[in-house]
Amino acid sequence: MQSLGQTFHELRKSKNLTLKEVADDEISMAVISKFENDQTMLGVDRFLHLLQQINVTTTDFFYRYRQSDEHNKNAWSQFSEDGSELPEIFDVLAPYADVFQISSDESQSMAQKILSLQTYIKLMEQELKRNPSLTNRLKISLAKAALKIHQSNMKDHFSTHQEMLPIIDYLGEVDVWTAFELLFFISTSIYMDVDDAMMLFSRFMKQADFYVRLTDLRNLGYSVCFTLFSIMVAHRTYDNAKIVLEKFDDLLSKDTDLEAQFAIMSLFLHGWYLYVTGQEDVGKDKCNTVLQLCKTLHLNVDSRSYREIYVNMQDKESAMIYSRIFD
Repeated sequence: MQSLGQTFHELRKSKNLTLKEVADDEISMAVISKFENDQTMLGVDRFLHLLQQINVTTTDFFYRYRQSDEHNKNAWSQFSEDGSELPEIFDVLAPYADVFQISSDESQSMAQKILSLQTYIKLMEQELKRNPSLTNRLKISLAKAALKIHQSNMKDHFSTHQEMLPIIDYLGEVDVWTAFELLFFISTSIYMDVDDAMMLFSRFMKQADFYVRLTDLRNLGYSVCFTLFSIMVAHRTYDNAKIVLEKFDDLLSKDTDLEAQFAIMSLFLHGWYLYVTGQEDVGKDKCNTVLQLCKTLHLNVDSRSYREIYVNMQDKESAMIYSRIFD
């Protein structure tokens, strides 16, 4: 994906504006040139001033920014099993794509991500004054949590509870979770404190019998379990991981039309759990059995995913979180 500076450069050139025409007393030609060439970063106020100088709205700018990379046009492809575009149901999360895209953009440095999130938050706070909608409040909440995580440089001993509180309150107050709430929880749980994520997981499990009866929601329910298990393992809260695994097995036992991929997933998660809790040989045997099953059944996508986890789980320093959405 292009940087903010590169995107600005394209927009300026598209309007046939020179550096001299854009520069003023507040920001010089030299600084603008360095920004466009990724040699310097700008503060939020100066960045917004530059957009005014070329008569581009923040909405138009970030639309161009998102479209700069073909691989990132569908912000939710990271959650699909094979990186392909997801079904139409996932469009309900489109308003939140910007934050996920900024956070997951591996081409950007940590400093660039922080600036992008700071800029986004300031813009959304201005938008919230004009339109105090629930969606705007939730977008700001998510962006602030993402910003705090990046500013903390993924270190331990920090909390996003306060930043995520609007999202936690929303999910906790909805009587019956639809596809939107399930998807929203899956995609935002990675930003939550462990206790908050487990509280909402318990909330989810109270309606589990309902999800099992509906194919689309059932598969999303399994996605919740997979993601939450991964989060708990990454945080090394193995008691919580065991709770999630037991609830996942309970869901499977109630599924009268169980698909092979989820039975195989259960076997792999059990192997993963055994490995990280000290029973390494038994755990590796189960995981290897899954890899062999995937090969035999030609489950190539599952095989690649499980092999990646299998390799990373043997790295004692690794704390990877894996999120998958099964459709």
